[in-house]
Amino acid sequence: VVAKRVVENSENPCWKATGFSVPNVKEQRKKHPTEATTLRPLDSGVVETRELDDAALLTSLAEKGLAVKPATSGDYHAVECDVAIVGSGCGGGVAAAVLASAGHKVLVVEKGDYFTPDDYSSVEGPSMERLYEQGGIFCTSNVTTVLYAGTTVGGGSAVNWSASIRTPREILQEWSRDHGLPVFGSAAYVQAMDAVCARLAVTDGCREEGFQNKVVRRGCEALGLPVDRVPRNSSEGHHCGSCYLGCPTGDKRGTDTTWLVDAVEHGAVILAGCKAERLIFQNNSGKNGRSKKCVGLVATCMSNGITKKLRIEAKVSISACGALMTPPLLRNSGLRNRHVGRNLHLHPVSMAWGYFPDTNQEPQLTGKCYEGGIITSMHRVTERTIIETPALGPGAFASLVPWESGRDMKERMRRYTRTAHAFALVRDHAAGSVYGEGRVHYSPSRGDIEELRDGLRRALRIMVASGAAEVGTHRSDGLRLRCKGVQDKDLEAFLDEVTVARGPMQPGTDTWALLCSAHQMGSCRMGSSPKEGAVDGRGESWEAEGLYVCDGSLLPTAVGVNPMITIQSLAYCLSMDIAESLA
Repeated sequence: VVAKRVVENSENPCWKATGFSVPNVKEQRKKHPTEATTLRPLDSGVVETRELDDAALLTSLAEKGLAVKPATSGDYHAVECDVAIVGSGCGGGVAAAVLASAGHKVLVVEKGDYFTPDDYSSVEGPSMERLYEQGGIFCTSNVTTVLYAGTTVGGGSAVNWSASIRTPREILQEWSRDHGLPVFGSAAYVQAMDAVCARLAVTDGCREEGFQNKVVRRGCEALGLPVDRVPRNSSEGHHCGSCYLGCPTGDKRGTDTTWLVDAVEHGAVILAGCKAERLIFQNNSGKNGRSKKCVGLVATCMSNGITKKLRIEAKVSISACGALMTPPLLRNSGLRNRHVGRNLHLHPVSMAWGYFPDTNQEPQLTGKCYEGGIITSMHRVTERTIIETPALGPGAFASLVPWESGRDMKERMRRYTRTAHAFALVRDHAAGSVYGEGRVHYSPSRGDIEELRDGLRRALRIMVASGAAEVGTHRSDGLRLRCKGVQDKDLEAFLDEVTVARGPMQPGTDTWALLCSAHQMGSCRMGSSPKEGAVDGRGESWEAEGLYVCDGSLLPTAVGVNPMITIQSLAYCLSMDIAESLA
């Protein structure tokens, strides 16, 4: 009954007690009207398969300019295009726009559904279920890290936290010099970053920060630490804390409101609710050292009314379904390069919290934890570690809080809206693996753990300096410190106790905690040879001509900052090259 009330009325009996309420989207839209709130900008090119049958699907594809051949006695409907792209996120969306604009007939295959601002409820449970892989409850097989990855038209760009940070210069130099990948040292890559930031209208302006970012900024300033503004792909006045559940105002510019709109305007078709199963290869007589040639893919529509699979025939096929899903697609198709599924980096995150009572709250720290831009401030701890703030709805908050007793949990939930979180994010050296769909193994290295611990300690210092009444971590024993009257020696003793505990399934763990990851990279990395990577410096598979990868799995290492601009810029460069080769 409670679940039904939440879904239908956007209400929950517990919200009042916690101080939470779903944002008033209508009021926000009045303040920041956008074209995306009143239109479905992809309607002219999207085919939503969930409610279709075979005949309706084929008719819709044909009406959108695709050559189709209905199945007769076989199991497949045939569809022809120039370019087939699997995935519509940061990589696939950009590739679709560039290639369609170059005059090629593009078909985007996306297993998720198409939503617009009018569809976003900002209700945590049902939104996570339909927008995230495994409903947002996706954990590594060795239970060390919770993974968040988008699965909707727009991919991760539809649910990310808006941070739009250019690839750091030193990272570009490292990838170009140490990994032998000239694209990262090229003028074309810098031009691609400019083009991407222009299309997303990136700005580092922010009229008013949210509560959590105010806490980080104030704490850093009190300690004399530098704090940077974080550029965003939204307007300066965007004060939405719900973008991780799909931006209800339409102000955030994901690929679903930018690049995919460009693609559709140039004749691209987006097949939503359709999952790629495997790629189709032919023998290639060893041309260019590649023994196979990719000629398309096989996909399955999610609709019960569509009885046949699709055989999509294409001159070029691009896997852009992300670092967690590209490796299984390539492996299921028979590719054997040893780097497919290896070298996975996650930017592991460990969180600190601080409670700021709303009695006598100072003007500088007004607001609630779920209000305002999610990431607008960043503090750099070391070359490898940064501190930012997360989006935590009441459900996610409750799942991360250590259980001490029912009474304690109720008190923590009562404090929810005035509990600020900040996390340490590390450019990890450890490499995990993707060994199947939904099967990921990851353990941070000892050095990664040390970096996380130092970052977590810094985050706690920032909370204390900002005036928190109580601070703590999410370690299972409920480690916390009451700050009233605390002496320096007491704070140092508390910080000495802070650790980044291992996962609950690790042997010999008295206390445990889970890491989180919203950035997945490197599991199909570029390399200067087949011994160094799964694809070459142009994104083309070392094993199959005409097969490209165009997502975060390409990155040679972790990038160390939010990777959206890096992935889109690399996709822009690679797809420009693909367009030239097709011409």
